[in-house]
Amino acid sequence: MKYSESAIYPVEPKDRVLTGVDLALLWAGSAIVVDVWYSGGYLYPIGWIPGTLLIILGSFVGSVIFAAAGVIGSDLGIPSMVTVRPSFGLRGSYLMSALNYVTLIGWTAWMLFINASAADQIGSILFNFTGFPYWVLVGGVICTALAIFGAEGWKLFNRASVTALLVTSLVLNYFVFVNYGWDYLASKPSWGMPPGVAFDLALIMPLSWAPLAADYMRFARSSKGGFVGSLIGQGSVNSWFYITGLACALAFGMYDPTVYVTRVGGFIFGIIALFVIWFGTITTTFLDIYSANMSIINIFPKVKEWQGSVITGVAGIIIAFLPWLEAFVQFLYIIGAVFVPLFAVVVVDYFLLKKRRYSIQDLYSPSGRYWFRHGVSLIAMIAWMVGVAIYYAVQQFLPDLGATLPSYIATSVLYYVMRRGFGDL
Repeated sequence: MKYSESAIYPVEPKDRVLTGVDLALLWAGSAIVVDVWYSGGYLYPIGWIPGTLLIILGSFVGSVIFAAAGVIGSDLGIPSMVTVRPSFGLRGSYLMSALNYVTLIGWTAWMLFINASAADQIGSILFNFTGFPYWVLVGGVICTALAIFGAEGWKLFNRASVTALLVTSLVLNYFVFVNYGWDYLASKPSWGMPPGVAFDLALIMPLSWAPLAADYMRFARSSKGGFVGSLIGQGSVNSWFYITGLACALAFGMYDPTVYVTRVGGFIFGIIALFVIWFGTITTTFLDIYSANMSIINIFPKVKEWQGSVITGVAGIIIAFLPWLEAFVQFLYIIGAVFVPLFAVVVVDYFLLKKRRYSIQDLYSPSGRYWFRHGVSLIAMIAWMVGVAIYYAVQQFLPDLGATLPSYIATSVLYYVMRRGFGDL
């Protein structure tokens, strides 16, 4: 069982090339994206000070859960969908892999679409140039190539690109705050977004990366460095960009960054923003492609890493041109909720029940302890489905509470109690 034979096998020490700083940059790159700007802007009804505080708190809580899911990968050297096997069973992980693949290929297409749309709109305003298909194709090819490069390539790319993105993002912040200071933003009226909803919006973005975390943290030189780097990279930059989006929405009266960065900010501001939007999407989308590839390989171990990445990249480019893409994204939000209780089960199983001890051999053996009944753990499935039901029940009947954390906590408690009471069912 060697990583060189199949990507689902444990990464060998010689291939663990990412330091804590590398992982901090990698996950920082995942948070420098136009979606986070949008999300921060949606919080403008709650106001500047409470919005800022809830963004920081939600980002931290979500990032802790996300980084904890990744520690399983760095401890054992295994990808995310293999970390699902000890709790859900080998065949149970195939269902989760299929859901994860649909989600990630959809997000790949959507990110290519909104990146091309944003670049096209800014280019049209600044240069009177429209070229949406070209933006999609170029972005898709670059993201696919990065997914193929592997850990060594990510390290070099992120050290250059994410560092440049962080510097230019500081320039964006300067343009905003030099004219619209703390007092001005705090003086803007608010009209009562429920704090639970605001917290949930800040929490869900870093938590949404949990199904991908181990795919990259398995290349960490140490679990401690991987955890700390991932937590800091994702949590701090996610907070930063949420807060930037909130500030721009309050200052400019609009939450669409492709509009305010050009029509309100001016030519220089637009050029800087175009760089951030374009490369920020690249540093995010190649992660979706690679992890979708890992979901394929969890089901079909003989598929090579480069083959899975090419399949996903090409499919993402094609889907980005489809007219029903926005309806598909609404579907992605629906199935995205399944991963909140899913990784509640995975984290509780590894850290609380198994005390960070899994049998590597049994992860790949139909006759091992993780086969359960016919390859599926009934207890994990029940806890997961109850968690999904709780998520939607809270959304429906207690919308002001925010559904993510209640679903996560309830699933964690239920799974722990059931596993303690009924054992390996």
